[in-house]
Amino acid sequence: SIRLNILYEPDVGVYEDTPKTEKSIRTISLPIKVMNLLKALQKQQKYERLRVGAYRDPDGFVFANVEGQPIHPDSIGTYLKKFAKKYNLPKLNAHAFRHTMASMLFMEGVDSVSISSRLGHAQVSTTANIYAHALPKKDKENSEKLEEMFLKKA
Repeated sequence: SIRLNILYEPDVGVYEDTPKTEKSIRTISLPIKVMNLLKALQKQQKYERLRVGAYRDPDGFVFANVEGQPIHPDSIGTYLKKFAKKYNLPKLNAHAFRHTMASMLFMEGVDSVSISSRLGHAQVSTTANIYAHALPKKDKENSEKLEEMFLKKA
C-alpha cells in the first residue's frame, strides 16, 4: 500500500507527507517472488533491531533503519550509483524502475487505464503522454491484428 511519501529538506530533515494526488494513494499487487523477498527483508530487519537492542515497534516502512524509521530518500540512489559502478552498468536511479515497469506493461498490451492506476497518475492522459514512446510497436501490432480481422471477413 502506498499511503505516504518520505521526503527530505535540509531545514526539516526526513519527514512524511501525503502523495501529490488522491490517486497516488493506492494499493498495488506484487508478484509472489517480490512479496517473498519483502518478507525476508522484514525478517532481517526484525533480527537487526533485536541484535542492536532496538525494541521499538517498527512503523511498517519497507526501507527502514534499525529503529524502524524510514531511511533517507537519497540512500537508494546512493546505493544504485555504487551498484552500477561496481558492476560496470549504466547509471541507475530508482525512478527508472518505475518507467521500465510501465513501458514493459505497455509493450505487453496492458491498457493505459490499468497502467495509470498502478502508477498513481491523476489522469490517464499523463500516463499516455509520458509513455508514448512505447506505443509505436503496439500500433504496428494493432495494424497486423486489423489485417487479420479483415482477411477473416473476406
